[in-house]
Formats: sequence, C-alpha cells, structure tokens
Amino acid sequence: MCWHHESKTLVLTTDDQIEIDVRDDAAAMTRLLTLPASARMDALAAMRGISAFDEQPLKLLKQIHEEGDGFRVGVDDPRYPDALKRLIEADAWGQLRRELARAWEYQRSVLPGIRHPEKIKVELTLGNPDDPIFIERTLGYYGMGATPGSIWMVAWPSDYNVTRIGACGVHELAHNLRTPNVDTGFNLAEWVVHEGLAEMFTVEVCGPESTGAWYAGVTGPALDDAFDKVTSAFGTGSSFPEWTSYVLGDVVAERMGRRPAGIPHMGGYAVGRRIVERYLAKTGLKAAQAIVRPTDEILAGAGVETKT
Repeated sequence: MCWHHESKTLVLTTDDQIEIDVRDDAAAMTRLLTLPASARMDALAAMRGISAFDEQPLKLLKQIHEEGDGFRVGVDDPRYPDALKRLIEADAWGQLRRELARAWEYQRSVLPGIRHPEKIKVELTLGNPDDPIFIERTLGYYGMGATPGSIWMVAWPSDYNVTRIGACGVHELAHNLRTPNVDTGFNLAEWVVHEGLAEMFTVEVCGPESTGAWYAGVTGPALDDAFDKVTSAFGTGSSFPEWTSYVLGDVVAERMGRRPAGIPHMGGYAVGRRIVERYLAKTGLKAAQAIVRPTDEILAGAGVETKT
C-alpha cells in the first residue's frame, strides 16, 4: 500500500548512497508489553520519538492503535508477547535490513542516478489480531510508503507472512523511489500504476513467490471485470476515499463508508500488475527502470485508453 502520513523532513539526492534506518524495536516492544496497559501508549509514543506536544503524530499513533490495524496498546492481551516473539524469531527486522539493502543495490545498478530520499526511516509494529479484514483478507501484514523518507509496516505473524516481511518492505521502497521521480499529481491511475510497479519490483528483487497473495484470487473473468471497471474510472474522483474501492476493493471501501464499485479485495493491485506486466513486455524494460516512467506512458504502452 502506498498512502502514508507526511514525514517531518525530507532531503532528496541523486547519489548512490541511501541511509535505510530500520528501527529495531523488538527489545523495546518486549519491555513495553511488560508495562501496565495504562502506561503503554505513553511508552509507545516515546519509542517513536513523539512527545505530548506533537499533536498530529500523537493523534495518528492513537488512531492506529485504537481504531486501525495496530495492536491495542491499552489492552493486556496474552497473545501479544507470543506474537512479538514469533516476529523476533523470524528475524523480521533483520529481513527488512537485508532485503531493503539488496533492493537498493539492485535499483542503483539498473538505473543509476535515480532521485531518492537521503534517508528512509522504517518502522514495523505489531498488528491487531481481532480484525477479520486485516487478518483474513490482507493476510495480517502490509505497509505504507508513498511518502518519501518513511516506511511504516504492520504485521500479525502467520505461517505465510513471517517469511515475507522483508519483501513487503521492498514493495514500499518502490513507492519511496517512484514518488520523487514522477511529476504528475496523485490520482487513481497513478495509484494503480504505483502498486503494479511495486509488485513487479518486489518480484524482481525477491522472487515470484515473495508477493501477490493479497490478490491471488483476482484472475480470469474476475480480473477482466476489475480491469474494465478500474481503468474506466481513471480520470474520476479527487481523493483517496473516492479511489479506495477501485484499489483496495469494496470491503475496505464499505468499512470507510464509501460506495462499492464491484471490485474484489485488493483488485486494483491485480489491475496495476497487469498494466505494468504488459508495459514491461512491450518495452523490454525492468520494473526498476520503469519506476521513473510517466503514468501516461505506461498506460499507453499497456494499451489502456484513458479519458482526455
């Protein structure tokens, strides 16, 4: 996923160095879960470098852990320490460090001189096991990374996702790299292309089994139908809520109080991947090269007609 809150500072560069700061919060999280439930939000805010005077970041942190997909900080849940232990045993933070470093080495070898953040801060937090959409439909993990300089991830460990935390980070890195290199404003077509490029970039770096399960069922006639509906909506709407059903699907849209568009869960990812695969096949480029290409060019190369 690519939408995200804005980071405080951002420096862009074109050199071949990038600082990827994966915050290894395993030990701090372990200590946090030994505190009384009433003291945990303040401790979590301190872990994130958020003071009581940082109203917006504090509000967002509370929203994530009171209403969103983050674990419920104020609840003394015996499942949390075991889940955290499983992430630690899977070396989730190490996965992120290794895979993100490998992805950057690949990117700069394929396309030197790409604009990129000088530093990317990466945070991984424990998810909420009681949300069926998050656990069953989104497979208990995802990230947000369209704002350059920041990658935020959430995971509730499962047999599937514990080996793919690093690959999820690579998907988000692709968003961090595309955003500074395209001039068009964000819209539905750009979001769909973003996701398709991020998925294909992850496949190039981590292999074909590293990603794609979120939308694995969107194939055949279901994909054809979603493709027609999503691409027909290009050029419409003006905000993320209006585009959500076309990218994340009807279930998420309905939860947000938006009108469904007849799109299966994460159907926009499948559409984006088809678009990018067609463009790459036509041009012979790799996703790491196409990551800087304009959306209009990618759509035209994929044979997608857009509204003028």
